[in-house]
Amino acid sequence: MKKIMIVLFATLATLMAATTPGIIHFVFDNGVVTTSGDDTFYEFDIQAYATETVNSDDLLLGSGNIYVEYDTELFGLSIAGTTKLEYQKIGLLGNDIIEGVISEYDILNANNTFSDVFAITYEASTPSASSYYDPISTDSENPSDLFHIKMKAKASGSGEVSFPGARIANINDQFRTLADLQYEGPVDLSEANEAVYIEGPVNGEPYTSIELLSLEAVYKGGMVRMKWKTASETENLGFIIKRIVKMGNYTGIYEEIASYVDNDALLGAGTTNTKTTYIYFDKTVKPGVQYVYILQDVDFAGHIRESEPITVNVPESNIIKTDLYTFTASYPNPFNPTFIVPFELYQGTTVDIKLYDVSGRLVEVVAEKEFAAGQYNLLVDGSNLSSGMYLLKTKVDNITKTQKMLLVK
Repeated sequence: MKKIMIVLFATLATLMAATTPGIIHFVFDNGVVTTSGDDTFYEFDIQAYATETVNSDDLLLGSGNIYVEYDTELFGLSIAGTTKLEYQKIGLLGNDIIEGVISEYDILNANNTFSDVFAITYEASTPSASSYYDPISTDSENPSDLFHIKMKAKASGSGEVSFPGARIANINDQFRTLADLQYEGPVDLSEANEAVYIEGPVNGEPYTSIELLSLEAVYKGGMVRMKWKTASETENLGFIIKRIVKMGNYTGIYEEIASYVDNDALLGAGTTNTKTTYIYFDKTVKPGVQYVYILQDVDFAGHIRESEPITVNVPESNIIKTDLYTFTASYPNPFNPTFIVPFELYQGTTVDIKLYDVSGRLVEVVAEKEFAAGQYNLLVDGSNLSSGMYLLKTKVDNITKTQKMLLVK
């Protein structure tokens, strides 16, 4: 098997002024070769953990770059901003403050610093809400995830991907904290300089563990049903389902929602020439959201092949809808500890939204004022409330509707 060496580095900043910055270590894991059609991709995760700090603020990421230097003969020139490079925030960077609505971190760009070096730039979305941010792990056995990198090969042979430390100026202090103070570092390059090997051919016949006859995903009865059929299977270990969320201008990242590892319904048939049908129900979808699904199959050797994306639109559940305004169901429900109250006004009007407990006691006034025309997503924080059922009453003009909201802590 041909080999490719992965050696990377990330530069980080903290949310608050660093008094005892400690050391940030970088590690790399989960290297795998995947195929889609005739294309071959190299994938790996970048992870981080911190040591030698006593100030919890030093463990909160603010902004930074992930640098990757790559072999242009293997991957081509200037792959940033093209379909040759894909990346996803995972773990620490992939978390949401409000699920499916507000992400903790934004991706500002993915530009080529040089013709053979790209940098993915990220930044904290709402630094004033630092309590929402998870700290970097201090456990070397369980580092925080940062990015999943996927690079498309264009040529045959092996290539090297490395940390361009000598080519990037002021590695330890070029980024600023959100308090506009220099990041004091230092970083630890010991793990960053350890080689991580990914094995697999660059070209030739792609891995084929299944012959897929059909794949569909449809919304019905409050859930999405995925159904696929195989004509034959060769050493097929099982299936993984990944999903991305789209809502308005918000687009999430692909996340694994089901796997053969812990779901027997997704176990493959091994080797067979018999037609096989598989069904999976996604019961976690929300009204008014667009979902994109990818089906991956894994063979006995661990090679992964994935389907083309398939999109499903979950219709909105209207609580109140007229020619002048639309109020949809609040989400998530159940919630912990926050939820969103979405509505759209086509002209200005007075909106009255209040939260009550089941005894009828008012616990929070969400809104009681006139709003201008526009779209709104009001955040309700139930941190000070006890677990249980609550009643969200919405009144606009002379129409009143009540939605049951369940808080589960």
